[in-house]
Amino acid sequence: MKKILFVGNDAAFFLSHRLPLARQLGNQGYDVHVAMPEPESNPSAMSIQSHGMNYHQFSMDRMSRNPLRELNTVWSLFRLYQWVQPDLIHHIAVKAILYGGIAALLSGHTRSIYAFTGIGTLFTHQDIATRVLRTAITPVYKIIFLPSRAWAIFQNPDDLGLFTEAGITREQRSVLIRSSGVNLREFSYRPEPEGTPVIILAARMLKSKGVHEFAAAARKIHAKGLEARFVLVGEAPYNRDAVPVGVLQQWQQEGFLEWWGYRSDMADILPQAHIICLPSYREGVPKVLLEAAACGRAIVASDVPGCREITLHQQNGLLVEPRSSDALAAGIEILLRNPHKRRRLGHAGRQLVEQEFSVERVVHQTLQVYQKLFT
Repeated sequence: MKKILFVGNDAAFFLSHRLPLARQLGNQGYDVHVAMPEPESNPSAMSIQSHGMNYHQFSMDRMSRNPLRELNTVWSLFRLYQWVQPDLIHHIAVKAILYGGIAALLSGHTRSIYAFTGIGTLFTHQDIATRVLRTAITPVYKIIFLPSRAWAIFQNPDDLGLFTEAGITREQRSVLIRSSGVNLREFSYRPEPEGTPVIILAARMLKSKGVHEFAAAARKIHAKGLEARFVLVGEAPYNRDAVPVGVLQQWQQEGFLEWWGYRSDMADILPQAHIICLPSYREGVPKVLLEAAACGRAIVASDVPGCREITLHQQNGLLVEPRSSDALAAGIEILLRNPHKRRRLGHAGRQLVEQEFSVERVVHQTLQVYQKLFT
């Protein structure tokens, strides 16, 4: 029985984005292992184990830039690979790709998939510190992708092009699989609710998700006297990019928006909205927009890589200038003033995800990459 080892940096993310793939692999007779930083007692880790998968904890500090701690992560993964002896390692997200890739090379387990869910601040920020770090780390990424059995999966063509043009990944071993898919039965089409229009931004409360722009747009809409409820849904993580909890609470106290915090019942949350917003600065392919479209909701999103994959301007949503609260407010206002257009865009969104983004389609595309690695 062949062993598959998934390596990532967030057990909850694995459950929401990779569980259908892992379960299908189990159904096909693979021995599925999952390695994450969370302890086995973590609720998400326990849920993974409840699906019959072997769970392993490894050492990782997601916020650290301490070289010694980073080396400890590589060492922890190296020991794990030596113990599990996987036939294929499926690395998920930038940090796990970097450290897991180094450990794979050192342990000789080069049959690997490296799945980019986005390319992270390392490749998008242009401050001096990030540019220096990028210059130092890029050669390491190139070495990770040297083996003939190292394949890369990207979620949008912008990220794929950036990495292949830079010579980091090989074009013949780089695959475009747009998103991790959406469960069309769980996220079913539902008509808009009655009452005051609700605009939801569902994401981690990060500056790079456009949370500040959303708050500013809410102020602008209210200042025009338009009736609407603005809602933030998502946790405020321990992250350098996070919007402070105090700021979120202050906004809520001022009364121009609501913060509902982390919610696990997104299939019930999204249909409460009339419009779904994501003014993010860059994405892989955001799952929340797939889920919003599946529910039949019109989208207002930034015109950036990732968001463009699911938001087709004037077809199922509106693309607006990134980092601009004025542009975001203008897009929201158009849909608030035109309910017929809003519902038409929502219907088109459902049709789009049915045709191109079902979880079954994405799992099938990913398994095709597995087959190439095992032949």
